Amino acid sequence: MKEMKSNVFAFCLAAGMLALTACSNEDSTEADKEATQTVRFSITEEDFGTDTELTRAGMQGIKPATAELSDCEVEVSAENEPAEKMAAPTRAVTTPVHYTIRAYQSGALKCELKGTFSASSFTPDGGSPASIQLARNQTYDFVCFNDQVTPNGNKLEVSLADAATARIGHQQVTIGTTDQTVSLSSKHAGVRMRTQFTAKKDIPTAISATLQSTGNDIPTRVSYDPATGTYTSLSSGAVAATTNNSPASAEAKFTASNYGQAYSYTSTGKYHYFLPTTDMSHFKLNVTGGTIFWKPLSGTINKLSGSSVQATANSTYLIKAKMKPQYTYLMSDGTTGFFKETTYGGGTKTPIAVVLDTGQRIAMALTDANAGGTLVWCTNAYWTTQTNVITQPAAQSLTTYARSGREETWNPVYSTGGIGVKAVNPIFASFHAAGHYNPGVAYTGSPALVWYLPSYHDWKLAFSVLGFGNASAVTNSGNYTWYGYLAGGSYIQVGGSGGDEWYWTSSAISISGSGTLGFFGNRMGWDSAAKSYHCAVRPFVAY
Repeated sequence: MKEMKSNVFAFCLAAGMLALTACSNEDSTEADKEATQTVRFSITEEDFGTDTELTRAGMQGIKPATAELSDCEVEVSAENEPAEKMAAPTRAVTTPVHYTIRAYQSGALKCELKGTFSASSFTPDGGSPASIQLARNQTYDFVCFNDQVTPNGNKLEVSLADAATARIGHQQVTIGTTDQTVSLSSKHAGVRMRTQFTAKKDIPTAISATLQSTGNDIPTRVSYDPATGTYTSLSSGAVAATTNNSPASAEAKFTASNYGQAYSYTSTGKYHYFLPTTDMSHFKLNVTGGTIFWKPLSGTINKLSGSSVQATANSTYLIKAKMKPQYTYLMSDGTTGFFKETTYGGGTKTPIAVVLDTGQRIAMALTDANAGGTLVWCTNAYWTTQTNVITQPAAQSLTTYARSGREETWNPVYSTGGIGVKAVNPIFASFHAAGHYNPGVAYTGSPALVWYLPSYHDWKLAFSVLGFGNASAVTNSGNYTWYGYLAGGSYIQVGGSGGDEWYWTSSAISISGSGTLGFFGNRMGWDSAAKSYHCAVRPFVAY
């Protein structure tokens, strides 16, 4: 909806200006006098965005720009914001405002009025008439402008310093044979722009940044031609770095984006004002602080749009930076890298796991073991027998007695009796499937990979790293909220699959029950099940 603040001033235009012949009140005979008509004006001050509201469809030719910022992949685009909404569509001014009104006919200036308007009155300047009359059945171009606009002949000039407040209105009207009101819409001559970071997870801190031009081609003074309705740049220069900080997101954590499905979290900066013909792509954003994913933000977004975006007067532009987490992948050659380095992102390397901890060199398989089929934890020979040396309830398995799935899979010391290494014992189907996982491509890195069934505690790492859940809150069995769809995207975008499933862990919760892990879009759940149940297996790997 368009919003306006109305500034309606009625004044009668009777015989007027001495300097302009069309407004002359010189003596003449009755035969020489043209038939004239009284005209009244209303001036409406429109807000930004109400003139050229471009829709997303209307900007389909505009390509986004891409950048990297710390641990983020950034996609930047320029969009046109709709007009703001206010409680009332019109509102009288409460402080005096000065306007100049000109009447043109066939490109020639016929008369001019200057004066100060308040909420209920018009006070003409000294030497300026309070009223005029215009010829009947004649067409006029009416132009109004405030004091932040400088006339230069028939053209009007605006400087960058006045971009936020300069106003110009233009309306063509044919004067009839009865008294009438001519409505002039006074619109911003400038353009406003602001930046917005957006993500599929909450933005927990404020973001510090500065905005500046990429060169010295930003218009610093423009000329408006009422005859053509166009703006022309008269001079240009560079825009120095100016503060462009934005706050932490205010949207509800987890639920606003439906657990990581939509770009619902926003951090929006203040407005900056420029002149029409400014190219919105000719700015850059220097980010110096804040955090969205894992690391503090630092770096420069060198271009705010992938295509030229010529700004039009009275418009509002939103520079939207979509922030995507740059997950790290273990490649088949033993190296690690980002999505862009994989064959799915235009690179040459084949990913086999998504990295959870670069220091401990732990990653998670991209697909489930056993071709996605479910398995029992172990065969019936051990369903009611203690097989793990450490067998503790959920709370202890997550805290005091937290153990590594790698040890419980491959170290015989962690198994009771003569069971030995569970990974090579087919009786322990879930361990065997995890330990013999095949990523589908030969691994040429060094040392050799060690695939294993993750423990109850190991899954906390995936919970925090992939889905940005609060791992410190996971101290007992239960469901814990996270950005599960974002986590799922980490492996799906590189050809992985799985999730939306219950998985076995290596942890024994009781003699007859083992820990299970629920991997779902809106939650990760820690629970347990009888060893005879069938659950999926998602291996972790030490590389």
